[in-house]
Amino acid sequence: MIIGLLWIFGSYAASIALVHWFYRRRREEDQHITYFLLVTYNSQMQVEWYIRALHFFSRLKGKEIRVTLADEGSADDTMAIIERFCRKDDLQFRVFDARGSIDDWIREHEDKRVIVVRVASQDGLATAYRAF
Repeated sequence: MIIGLLWIFGSYAASIALVHWFYRRRREEDQHITYFLLVTYNSQMQVEWYIRALHFFSRLKGKEIRVTLADEGSADDTMAIIERFCRKDDLQFRVFDARGSIDDWIREHEDKRVIVVRVASQDGLATAYRAF
């Protein structure tokens, strides 16, 4: 009778270990980080909404994202809004002085999943949401 109980407990423990192993394996496969590059220029009316929407969609879908903001010399309050988000959230901010430096950033991340969104564009966020 003791041998029977040991078999039951052993098979139960093995099944628990197997379920945890499958769960971790699947979770590691799904943990692909999506990198967003938001390119802004005088976008004070849209930038906060874009950042909040991206974070909302990532939490809704359970995906991990990294957001990098690139400003092309805004003259409005875009920089102040971006700096406030960088202090509060896990955002990276870089000022790109030329088109080539944006291309350099993309080349640095070419082995990763990168989505470039121009905030001034009307359909930028819809495209980013579909690409999730």
